[in-house]
Amino acid sequence: MRGCRQTNPPMNDSSPLPIVPKPAPWIGRDRKSPQFYQGLRMKTDTHLHQQLEGMIGRLVPPAAPAGPRARVLDLGCGEGALSKRLVDLGYEVLAVDRDPARFRADGADFVSLDLDDPAATGRFVDEHQGRFELILAIEVIEHLQSPWAFLAACRRLCRPDTHLILTTPNVGSWWSRLWFLLTGDLWGFGPESWDEPGHKSPLPAATMRGMLRECGLECLGVTPAGCLPILWTYNWKRLLASLLMLPLRCLMRGEKDGWVLCYHAKPAA
Repeated sequence: MRGCRQTNPPMNDSSPLPIVPKPAPWIGRDRKSPQFYQGLRMKTDTHLHQQLEGMIGRLVPPAAPAGPRARVLDLGCGEGALSKRLVDLGYEVLAVDRDPARFRADGADFVSLDLDDPAATGRFVDEHQGRFELILAIEVIEHLQSPWAFLAACRRLCRPDTHLILTTPNVGSWWSRLWFLLTGDLWGFGPESWDEPGHKSPLPAATMRGMLRECGLECLGVTPAGCLPILWTYNWKRLLASLLMLPLRCLMRGEKDGWVLCYHAKPAA
């Protein structure tokens, strides 16, 4: 992924975002085991941070020749695995999360903020708006009480050339469609998910596109990400489910691949 970042020129806004490793390999044995970077837990789907590294490097290079480092805002950073990865790549990172005791990433600045607190979020926006070339909200919005207010705050933080990259679970994936058929719940948003991992707001792709638009953000692309194999083979139940859904792929509309969807947006003109 670093090689991809270093050898490819910056993309224009209309280019599709590259994804490596592939989000929908034909065959995979992914067990969704915990992943770490420099000892920091990546609380995201498999490969997502690696995929984001390549995407970010092409959209916003770490620094122009003899220029200042690009400034990145990492909202909902957790322990700081992605913040640390970006610091190591040469970015200037401001990491934000509710619990300062969890944050352990060297080299990034940190601000404690409860994104569900409108007054505190408003103060943060007033202090930091217009400072960043890139704003990240990776697996955050589905945890919040008011996704609309969060997107409006992201818009206020932007200057005209700021890129916003946001990810959220793909409730339209082929696996989520099967799960809904069997249980009546969207995958990752059932009763057991309310407290852990704390998923509150399932957001289909059509809803996210509409919310971005109404919050003053232009959606430049939606990319499947994470790793959801087409034939998921790590146990017989997943393999059987994959085989049952395989003939239906040609009938499925919308974003059926990828555990998560990655949205690339900029302020609307």
